[in-house]
Amino acid sequence: MNKKIKTLYIKIHILIWILFLPFCILLITGCSSYSNMKKTTQRIIRDYKAPDEDLKKRVAIAFFENKTTFVGKGLEENFIKDLVETIKTSCRDILVLEPYDPGYPDYLADLPRQASGLIENFDLAKTGRQLGLNAVVTGALIDITNHKETRGILWFKDIHNYVQVQVMTEVYDTHTGAKLLDKSYTHKIEDEDILYDNVSYYDSTGRTGEISTHIINDVLKFIAADMGEQICDTVVLQPWKGYITSSFAEKVVISSGEKVGIASGDIFEVYDCNGVVKGAENHRFFVPGLKTGEIKITAVYPDHAEGVRFSGQNIRAGNSIRPKD
Repeated sequence: MNKKIKTLYIKIHILIWILFLPFCILLITGCSSYSNMKKTTQRIIRDYKAPDEDLKKRVAIAFFENKTTFVGKGLEENFIKDLVETIKTSCRDILVLEPYDPGYPDYLADLPRQASGLIENFDLAKTGRQLGLNAVVTGALIDITNHKETRGILWFKDIHNYVQVQVMTEVYDTHTGAKLLDKSYTHKIEDEDILYDNVSYYDSTGRTGEISTHIINDVLKFIAADMGEQICDTVVLQPWKGYITSSFAEKVVISSGEKVGIASGDIFEVYDCNGVVKGAENHRFFVPGLKTGEIKITAVYPDHAEGVRFSGQNIRAGNSIRPKD
């Protein structure tokens, strides 16, 4: 059988499996299993659509700012741990650099910002390239509120307490400095407890109450799962890119190595990506350019690799690289 026809035949069978298996699971096992099956199906679709390459992408999780009134409770720390766990589970082809890793760069602990307070995307991308990153994830806990809703009909009406949390995230591409994802997530769950502990809030009447920290963490865990899946979808579908950090004569050094799957003898295409364009609010972005040559890897280390010019002339630091087909 022709190789292309065989590949198409296999993909059609996978697509049929993706479309119909969730319905079968729903009929047999019910909604809970269907929810888990839905996530599994989403991951299969993500892997199916992902670029055909063996290299892992490196993503850094920066500290999330806590802009709520509930500080000092470890909420953002717990949220990051849940987010990292989701990404690691959902995206096995992504290497996560998290704030609690040994040797976590100080640069990512305090991201560069403009005078307006906005993140300096250009400097973030430039440093991310030096660190061998494909993307940087950051965000903030925006709001935590408690509100009451009346549910039921006629004399069966009852008042229910809800805790609602809002978290936003931004995912920056180190290749261009642009945002790959900019989204706010809101989720609420019912708090069946009448008494709350340790965390104060002000309700709509101005009276002071308290919200249980474990309830807030439950809401944050749900948001982390949703956010992590979408970060996976966003990053996995981007083609892998590496960066040349130094060049001298025929030799080059790149900021990716054995951890992402690079091996001695690999050949990469080199592209100029040092052009800059200005956007709104004084933001600057890298402009992808044309192919300038090829390099061949000669020595590999955990977090970087060395190579030599294989073809072309204008190969220098700052150029991006892609696997040669």
